[in-house]
Amino acid sequence: MSTAAPDFIGTRRRPRGVLLGLLVALLWLVLPAPAASAHAYLLASTPPDGYAVPTSPTALSLDFDQSVSISVAPLELTDTVGEPHSVGPAMLSLGGRRLSALVPARLPNGGYRIRWEVTADDGDLVSGTITFTVGPGAIAPAGGSGAVVESPVVVVARWALFAGLALALGGLAGDRLTGRVLHEVDADRAARPRPLIIVGAGLGAVAAVVLAGAQVGLNLGQLVSTRPGRVLGVEILAFALTAALAGLGRRHRGPIVWTSVAVALLVVVVAEGLRAHPHEDSPILGTALTIAHLLAAGIWIGTLVHVLRVAHRWRDRVGWTRLLIHDYARLALILVAVVVATGAAEAIIVLPTPASLITTRYGLVLLAKVALIAVVLAIATLARRRLRHSIRAAAGQPLGRAVRVEAAGLVGVLAATAVLVSVTPAGPSSTDLAAPPPPVGPVVPVGTLAGQITVNASASAGQLVIRMSSPDRDDLGTDDTGPANTGSDNTPVVAQGGANGDGAAPADYRISALLTAPGAAPAALKLRGCGPGCFTSPVTWQPGNDQLRLTVSAAPWSGGTATLDIPWPATSDPTLLPAVLVAMRGVKQMTVHQAVTSNYTGDPGAETPLSFSGTDYLATEPYGRGGGKPVILTSRPEETEIGLGFPGGIAIRLSLGPDHRILHEVATTPNHLITTTFEYPPDARP
Repeated sequence: MSTAAPDFIGTRRRPRGVLLGLLVALLWLVLPAPAASAHAYLLASTPPDGYAVPTSPTALSLDFDQSVSISVAPLELTDTVGEPHSVGPAMLSLGGRRLSALVPARLPNGGYRIRWEVTADDGDLVSGTITFTVGPGAIAPAGGSGAVVESPVVVVARWALFAGLALALGGLAGDRLTGRVLHEVDADRAARPRPLIIVGAGLGAVAAVVLAGAQVGLNLGQLVSTRPGRVLGVEILAFALTAALAGLGRRHRGPIVWTSVAVALLVVVVAEGLRAHPHEDSPILGTALTIAHLLAAGIWIGTLVHVLRVAHRWRDRVGWTRLLIHDYARLALILVAVVVATGAAEAIIVLPTPASLITTRYGLVLLAKVALIAVVLAIATLARRRLRHSIRAAAGQPLGRAVRVEAAGLVGVLAATAVLVSVTPAGPSSTDLAAPPPPVGPVVPVGTLAGQITVNASASAGQLVIRMSSPDRDDLGTDDTGPANTGSDNTPVVAQGGANGDGAAPADYRISALLTAPGAAPAALKLRGCGPGCFTSPVTWQPGNDQLRLTVSAAPWSGGTATLDIPWPATSDPTLLPAVLVAMRGVKQMTVHQAVTSNYTGDPGAETPLSFSGTDYLATEPYGRGGGKPVILTSRPEETEIGLGFPGGIAIRLSLGPDHRILHEVATTPNHLITTTFEYPPDARP
């Protein structure tokens, strides 16, 4: 936006600092648009994007870094030839951060694509695609696009809303400037052109309606129940009220009417400020900066448009035009200062590093906006000379082509701004999930102790979930709804655990993981948090014994390293556990040799012999009444290993003989590793 017009004055003293105003205007354009930071980022999905799963998923889920709202078409499932497959109604959970839907029918083996679309907290539609393959031994497909895709309809509607807001705000301010000039020269008020308030309010209302239709399908329930819907509803009503009051003001230009118009437009600006949320950690400061920024920028642009309209209307009144431009110059310099100050503060919040200008789409669009405004400023320099000549020339002299091109450039700048507030900013506010992703297919539960830290891992198709617990805590058994602090690279990640019931300080969870697949070199996993002491990562499991090596700590407790063997693929046999229970209940007497440790460094500790009947022993075990969803880990004629997982962070591995009696058991519970060997008398038979 150019402040070239303030330099075109003659009889009044020219305001100093116009060149500074042009320079700070360029600085403002370099700074990012504030409303882009509230976008939703897709962090994870089930099935994971670009992975092959052995069995048909029973549900689809997507995890975002912030709460979202359900759009008109939130989830669409198709196969590789575009044939649609039905999914259940889309549902939100975990505070709106997880979008999920059931898959009612079994999916045939093959490739599939999920197209998702949600409404972000800033009210813009964001969408993308996820691909996965179903079938034993299926090859992982190329990943989809988890990145946000901007809707052209939303971008155009957002531009129209900003343009309408600027025309209305600038029309209101420009009309006050015009009235002041006419009062000063004691001219007839009939020479006072009507401002474009009604046009701007109508354009803004139509744009808000279009945005509502794109986001919630004009569903009145969603318009009221969702935050973006309520914001748009308020903006529609405020724009409509502005148009009605402006129509009334044509006949009664009293202060009450125009004050009401100003309040209605301020409601729109506040709604946009609440929609934007430049920084989730500073909602009060960020919202205040956005409101001031949008208000100043809207008045600046709209008033310039109004001044150019009036100057054209008064082309035969050179003295009037000089006074109007002088008054606008003083207002423009104040607006420039506000815009630059608020824009600079928001830049610090939104743009993480200068490198983001060239490494993100948001930064590239921002650079394009800078190039566009550089052209506008060059045109403004030419317009300054021509308009000065136009004002001093004879009546009827046109303003000049350069001024009209400059005004068109302002339209382009608004368009670039609309793209900026719709494009993905530099990065999500957090890469942590609100909760662990749901598993796909059979789950392999494994666990151990690393020092005093309990480690419980669950491996399912395409993903791994690790839960950690320190002494005097039960983090493994809670419903994790708060994000943990993790890194996004291969370095150790850190998460904060909650304090325990006796007020102890929270544990400082740290973990790094190396996965060694059969026939492959160790590879570091990229873990992200999924709650207190919870970490997850997508994994492509290889057939055979995948080995997971973990290095964990949780100050002030001692940690260490742990190696977990994860056989893949795992199969579930619902008949195995009932057979084990029948066999064990038939044992009248047996001796178990049990070792218990709460600080495991490789030695399970001394064994203690205990005498039990099979029934009595089962009464002490979580699998004694069934459950646990057992999976077969290894199967040989003389021995079968099964794994069971239970709530509360319990993972159990049982070695079974051909007669289904338990030969060996390793149980990991919060803060304890229990190793048990079974000794049966020669005459014991199931």
